Amino acid sequence: MAPMTQFRITYDGPALATHEMDARELAPALMAMADLLDSSVHALHGDRAKAQINVKGSFKTGSFNVDFTTALNFLKAAKDIFAGDGMTAIANATAVLTALGLVARAGYKGVAQVLIWLRGRRITNVALQEDGKVTIFTDEEAVEVEYHVLVLLRDLTVRQALDRVLAPLDRDGIDTFAAGDDAAFAVVIREDERHYFSAPAGEDELILEDVRKMVLSIVSLAFKDENKWRLSDGSFTINAKISDAGFLAGVNSNEVSFSKGDVLICEVKVMQWQTTSGARTEYEVVHVVEHRRAATQISFPGMGRPGGSGSDWR
Repeated sequence: MAPMTQFRITYDGPALATHEMDARELAPALMAMADLLDSSVHALHGDRAKAQINVKGSFKTGSFNVDFTTALNFLKAAKDIFAGDGMTAIANATAVLTALGLVARAGYKGVAQVLIWLRGRRITNVALQEDGKVTIFTDEEAVEVEYHVLVLLRDLTVRQALDRVLAPLDRDGIDTFAAGDDAAFAVVIREDERHYFSAPAGEDELILEDVRKMVLSIVSLAFKDENKWRLSDGSFTINAKISDAGFLAGVNSNEVSFSKGDVLICEVKVMQWQTTSGARTEYEVVHVVEHRRAATQISFPGMGRPGGSGSDWR
């Protein structure tokens, strides 16, 4: 079994003068601490390692302290885990806690220290150094950190769990959070610094974008909400933004009218995003190539389509 590392978190404030804390606030914070360790280990090692975290013994007197023991258990031999993966090779629980900024190491900035340094400012640039360290820039300032600190800093689940660990500070009468070991506090977060640790909203990532030709029938028209029409290809219905200005002008001036059974031959831009809740797909009709009216006459070879050449939506 992997060696255990001990660390302590402390909540303080007038509401804790009796050294008691509402279990309905403490329990979610303790769960969040377990989630923070789990998500950090997953960010650094994927499914190759797992965190073990236990509450150790009785709560301390003083403010309101909770002692934990934690270990990092690898599911493969270390030589297999770290082969070709040196930048995220954190081999024990102490190193994970140090990268989070919850255990002190001289001259070392973990996630908590970087967020205090940022003071809610946006990161404007990140530069990877030859020695494997990373320089983080914001405005005219910069700070150098280990690469795995950046890995944890940009992991949304890590940031969300850390946010929940600090949730008791949102209550009146609890104004301080601290973390460290028996030797020293690694970080002290005051009530007025709480907002620096708010988890950012997950940013959607564009995975695929292409333009394809589609044949669509009109389910319903809309002239609000960015001109999103409901269209069907016969198998499924989509909400598509209509951005063909010429086509919209014809519709708005009543030059273009629709009947049941009409179809539009369109160039459609399809964009697929990865979001925190899964995949999201957006459709945009960038060009209506042809408006084909419902067939009301029989077409014979050589005659083309009834009512015209069929080459113009007008």
